[in-house]
Amino acid sequence: MPPSNNVHMAPLEDADIPETFRIMSLSFGSDAPFINAYFPAHTTPTGQSQGSERLLAWKNSAPNSQFLKAVASSKNGGDVIIGIGIWTYMTEKPPQTLEEAEGEEEVRKYWPEEGDREWMRALWREYVKPRTGAVVGAEGSGVYVLELLAVHPEYRRLGAGAALVNAGLKAAEKKGVGAVIESTDAGRPLYEKCGLICEIENMVFNVGEEFGGKETPKLCFMVKGTTAVS
Repeated sequence: MPPSNNVHMAPLEDADIPETFRIMSLSFGSDAPFINAYFPAHTTPTGQSQGSERLLAWKNSAPNSQFLKAVASSKNGGDVIIGIGIWTYMTEKPPQTLEEAEGEEEVRKYWPEEGDREWMRALWREYVKPRTGAVVGAEGSGVYVLELLAVHPEYRRLGAGAALVNAGLKAAEKKGVGAVIESTDAGRPLYEKCGLICEIENMVFNVGEEFGGKETPKLCFMVKGTTAVS
């Protein structure tokens, strides 16, 4: 679906971070195991404050990432942020451990309980395997990775999601490289409309017997362009 006339894309500003994190939390709710683990208590004021802090630090330390917002005209005539999309151009393997991605002190800060840290470590280790394979398979040319996409539940079907996805796909096409996305069941129809195909139907999360009672993410690994998982 193309963007409606009153929806446009813009670079995400630092001041937008708290609102866009709130939108992400509303968009995923409590039904996304990876988001729930990666952003602990993201539906609470404390969790949203910490999540915003992390998102801001990520934005200001990721020169190869493009942070975008979707903006729509509200009923009172002003503009309102309705979505967020984060694309990263990866030419090297993503961090293979949680500590490499977040920092040792940050891991202990955001996951103070040892059990939660071990759970997130296990999820991260498995989560990055397909995108690692895509980067390796690109043989130095790199791939575009959609790190995060969220649209406010009250503003869906306006084309914001497609616009945020296509922004990264166009950048990948311009550079002549592929693009990859780890997709939930809810997001898959949108990505398919944008031309991505599912290369790994069900991503494997071998988290170990100690986490046998926990719900693992249900994700498919989607690709477009020249990308192939090695």
